[in-house]
Amino acid sequence: MQSWPADGVESVAYCPVCGEASREVMYTDLVDNAYRVAPGKWTLWKCIQCGSAYLDPRPTRDLIHLAYSNYYTHRVLRRKDDYTSLNALRKLRRRLVNGYTDWRYSSGEEPASHWGILVLLALLPQRRRLDSEYRHSPRRPVNGGKLLDVGCGDGSFLRVATRCDWHATGLDPDVNAVASCRSNALDVLHGGIERFGAVESRFDVITLNHVIEHVPDPIELLRSCYRLLKLGGQLWLQTPNIDSLGSRRYGRHWRGLEPPRHLVLFDPVSLRSALH
Repeated sequence: MQSWPADGVESVAYCPVCGEASREVMYTDLVDNAYRVAPGKWTLWKCIQCGSAYLDPRPTRDLIHLAYSNYYTHRVLRRKDDYTSLNALRKLRRRLVNGYTDWRYSSGEEPASHWGILVLLALLPQRRRLDSEYRHSPRRPVNGGKLLDVGCGDGSFLRVATRCDWHATGLDPDVNAVASCRSNALDVLHGGIERFGAVESRFDVITLNHVIEHVPDPIELLRSCYRLLKLGGQLWLQTPNIDSLGSRRYGRHWRGLEPPRHLVLFDPVSLRSALH
């Protein structure tokens, strides 16, 4: 197997979450089984103190892009099928979904049926999927609301947030993802949260959808989000759970490991500790 460039790795002496040095090996010789583009074998360590897992060594900031050459953010943003092209069942489903999302998230989608509110409230799995797609965002404030999606990828959620009348801005380090978003008239900046420097209290909502596990310093990312949020603002975060049933069942073959793109993995306890 081809090796990762020797000058493109760095050692990690302390847990990136709590700073503890005590640790134990969780897995060795991990490879990129998800996208099969990143060379090399990787070791995942588990922190004795907080329970987080992290790669050591890990790719440097300068060369981590080698692991993203075939990443999902390169896809072209898919547009919704035109309502008139749908069959009768899908038209009904569209009206019900639009009714629920307009009531819950001010999506303004048409055509919409108020029956969708009752139907989706009764169908828990479908409602959970929709709520996750809309990231449980609050209804936009009457005087306007600003939302930041860090690691916006192909812009799927930015499009959703814009439909709900949020003043939505995206950030992404992938130049291809940024170009794709901008071609769809989405407001996206190239880079990470450091683009905002010392700016404070700008956003009502910040979302991190499968982002925190990709950054070398997750605590600094959370500090930046806290600084950028207005008083009473909301942070929405989703990340793989290293203590999940899937992780325990599939072990080194668990999809959530995704080396070497996932640098740090949390369990519920370590994530709450990091947020505090």
